[in-house]
Amino acid sequence: MAAPVQKTPGGNAAYTNFHNQFLHVSDPNERRRLALAEIYRAPFGCGLGFFTDSYDIFTASLLTTMLGIVYYPGVGEMPTTSDTTIRLATSAGTVIGQLGFGALADVVCRKRIIITSEFATTKWRGAMMGAVFAMQGIGQLCAAFVMLFVTLGFKESLLTSS
Repeated sequence: MAAPVQKTPGGNAAYTNFHNQFLHVSDPNERRRLALAEIYRAPFGCGLGFFTDSYDIFTASLLTTMLGIVYYPGVGEMPTTSDTTIRLATSAGTVIGQLGFGALADVVCRKRIIITSEFATTKWRGAMMGAVFAMQGIGQLCAAFVMLFVTLGFKESLLTSS
């Protein structure tokens, strides 16, 4: 029979003491599995932030091109002032979103992000961090596909507008 596990000091709002959280589980392998299950859920939430941010930023660039084709049929592009205004609003919205959602993340889930990078097993740490950052490229790809499908959906209207 294994020696009883002693409660350890530590754990606060920034760091969860998984040793104490799963202290009621007597099997050390099961305790480790439960702790890792908590850790491995974090990259999906973190990656979602990269995905949406990338999607928003790159959709704005494609959107200004499409708006120029639709609303300025003879010229085919928006006036520089309108184009700059839309891009500036996108950048300003990104900064405001970073501040707002960053504060929300501090309250709700920042400790899971720290656990993802610091306490993952060495075998999977690189893959987990790569998955988080790969979501930025996937967001760009999805933005391009959405604009492609929207363009295909309105193909006849675009062809007859000029």
